[in-house]
Parts: sequence; structure tokens; C-alpha cells
Amino acid sequence: MSLARPARAGAMQPVELDETGEPVPAPAPPARRRGAWRWVVGVAVGVVAALAGTQVVLDARERATGERLAATPGVVRPVAADVDVLWEPDATRRAVIAQGIDVDGAVLGLAVATDGSQAFVALDQRTGRERFRTVLLGPDADRARSLDRTAAGTCVAVPVDEGAPDRAACLVSDGFVQYGDEGVETRKPATTTRVVVLDTRDGHVVADTSAPGATSLAAVRGLAVVAVPARDAQTEVTGRDLLTGEVRWRFSPPAPGADRRAFADEVRLVAVDGLVGVTVPGWTATVLSSSGEVLRSSRPGDADHVVDPVAGRLVLLSTTGSGTLLSTLVERGRADVDVPGEVLPFTVDDGSVPELVLTSSGDVRGWDAATGEQRWRSDVVASSNAALVLGGRVFVSTRAGVVALDGDTGDLLWRAATVAGTAPGFLVTDGRHVVTAEQPLTGGISELVAYGLDDGRTVWRVPFPDSLRFSLSVGHLLLGRGTDGRVVVLG
Repeated sequence: MSLARPARAGAMQPVELDETGEPVPAPAPPARRRGAWRWVVGVAVGVVAALAGTQVVLDARERATGERLAATPGVVRPVAADVDVLWEPDATRRAVIAQGIDVDGAVLGLAVATDGSQAFVALDQRTGRERFRTVLLGPDADRARSLDRTAAGTCVAVPVDEGAPDRAACLVSDGFVQYGDEGVETRKPATTTRVVVLDTRDGHVVADTSAPGATSLAAVRGLAVVAVPARDAQTEVTGRDLLTGEVRWRFSPPAPGADRRAFADEVRLVAVDGLVGVTVPGWTATVLSSSGEVLRSSRPGDADHVVDPVAGRLVLLSTTGSGTLLSTLVERGRADVDVPGEVLPFTVDDGSVPELVLTSSGDVRGWDAATGEQRWRSDVVASSNAALVLGGRVFVSTRAGVVALDGDTGDLLWRAATVAGTAPGFLVTDGRHVVTAEQPLTGGISELVAYGLDDGRTVWRVPFPDSLRFSLSVGHLLLGRGTDGRVVVLG
């Protein structure tokens, strides 16, 4: 069907005159197709409604994905080209950030005030302001004179059942080492050491028990695990009821050899997924169950452990007879798995490549965490001690730039080369980009760069705020650090 084109305005048209005088009936108007019109309107409305509904679904999915990524451990808050310093923590607040307890937009930990008192504090991540403060130890004039603002103790998150209030356990001690300009000057022995359990919502004390001589703390469900080192006696590790302090079990790690006795009082404890790692650095590393049973112990020698909290595993590091490094994956409820090389922990893992573990030893290799079988090998050489897993891809920092590898095959998907004379640092993600500080190799100002997750294109590049040099993340915080030790929170 075609429509006649109307006459051009102003043009002369031929006219025929009817001389009969009889009226000429007007042509009947075309019948209106009401049903068809309503159908067209109905279809249009339906299409618009469908598109609107689809957009609503897509928006909801995008919000859900964003919320899921925002809650993923290690994913920082959104970062854009206008990134700037949000606040600058002093030495006391830096110590709190380092303890890494992240709850409801706050970072929590043990803080030493200028008068030498110690308190459990919650700092707002956006502003650095205190949300609450619970004093755990009063003023100490000797402690106040110390140049070091880190506490002798620390705070750790306490695993709880789903739906239960979040809690933290703090090892509080009045002992400390006072540092002067020329190193260690004074070691003040502790006269009181306690394990204090607190509610992280408002800081109120849930339990307060004595733990004489303890220098290290870890927490598993229902238990505080503390270590009491002894230079001239057997070091003891005990598992204590979190609320009553009652000792449930004891363990004594192998004592260092005579040439390493200086390290006897440096017992380190960590807890991951109900397992406890006990390490005498440079000597032995042992993994215990929450009931104190020895699950895995290393031979005396050059041993250590790595914590992969994102993957929920402990990794024992040891050397083989040929001198090569071996990583032993220890996870609750499954057999140990040995993989050659040093494990490259994940700072972010969204679960898109299940059971993947990486090692870095001249190249990067992907292994199956359940079987120890090699999945793939890549020729890239990692230049930092961490990697990201996001959207089925593995992101690694190398000397030549940032690379994205296929998480299933190890194939190189893209490489974002750095500017000549620079090298990328620690990788951070806000769930939308990979962000790193490109650091000049011979001095100069670093640049903060964001790369697209899909193709590695440079989304934005800006001079590092306040001439800082390095970037890193702690929990959901993006931090900048200078060569002088200065630390700022970015956003």
C-alpha cells in the first residue's frame, strides 16, 4: 500500500468544473481499523513495558553484583580519576589498620594513646573518626615515652556462628620494648597480660581473663589460643575457653637449635578456618586442629608458613633435600597437598575459578588445590607476592606490566604495559578496574593507574596524590604509602 504524495504548496492544479449542478457524493471515508490500531498500541506498550522490565532486571543484577563484590574480602571502595587523600592516620591509627578487623564500614583494633593507655577503638573508614573507644589498660608514663605506638598485644576477629554478634579478642599487655634512635634501648617485662573479648558493634567487654606471659594470640570458634615463649624453658601454646579462660589443651613446639635460640621468644600464631598455625620463624611450623591435635608438622630446619585467608587455608613452606621450596596446603577435612614452589596468595578471590592455587617460582603455575595436579603453566614472572581472581581471570603484576590470565587455562588474555622506566606494584581492585601504582625505577613521582578488567585498556591515569609512591589494600581500604613510611587512606 502506498500513500499519494500531497501536492507541493503554491503549485497550480488542474480543476474540472461540473456543469450539471447535481451534487457529487463525497467519497466514503476509509473504514477505521480500530482493532488493528488497538493491537499496534498494545504491542508498543508491551514492548516499552518489556524493555523497562528488562532494564529493571539488569539494574537489579548489576546492583546485586556490585553489592556482592563490595562485600568480597579485599575489594576496595570505588576508585575514580579524582582519587584523593581521605584522611591520614597517625602512628596509633596505623597500628589499628594493620590489625585488619573490618566490620560495618569501620576498622577496629588495639590502640596506644599518647599517655600510654591502651584501648579497643573503631575508626570510620571514610573519615578516620572514632566510632567508639573502650579503654583496656590505663595510662603508663614509661609506655608514653616510647617512640613506638604499636601495642605489645593485638586484636583478632573471632569466628562466630551465623547470626551471632561479631566479636574480637584482644591480647592486652603492659610489657613493651622501648626503641631509641640506635635500636632497642629498654625491654619492660609484662606484669599483666589478659585476653579481652569485645563486641565489635559498640565495644562493650564480653569477657576478660588472665593469660600470664602470653605474647601471641589467635582465635578459633570458642577458643583463644595463646603462646608463652621461654628462652630457657619449653615454649607453651595453650587453647583456652574464650569466655572463662579455662585451659582446654596444651602444645609445645620443638625448641630451636642452639644457634637459633635468639628466636625462641618469637612464636607466631595464626588461625584460618578452625586450624591453628604455630611457627618458630626459621625453625619449625606446625598445624593444629581446634582441639590441639597435631595435623601437620615440619622437620626442624628452615620452615615457615603462609596464611591465605581468602582461600581459607594454611600453607607450610619447607625445603626439600635438593634445596627446592615446597608448599604444603593444609585445609580442614581434606588430605594435605604438596605443590612445588612458593604459593602466591590471593588478595581477592570471587570464587569464579574454584580450587585454584597459584605458585610463583620463575613462572606462574596453576594447581588443583584438592589433588595437587598442575592445571596450567604461564611464562609470566610475578613481581609481587599476591594475585587477584575476578570474573574467571587471574591478574598478576610483572616487571613489564599487569597481565590477565585465563583462570582455567593460564592463557594470556591481555597485557597492560607500563610506561618506560616504571614497574607496577601491588594490585588492587574495586570490582570495576585493576588499580596499581606505576613506580619509577630511578626516582620520580608514581602514577596511580586503573585498567579495564576485560581488555586491560587504561581507563585513567593520574599522578599519585601527595607524591606518594606505593599503593596497597587492607580489607576494603585503599592505602597510599611513601618512602618515609607515611600512610594515607585514599578514596
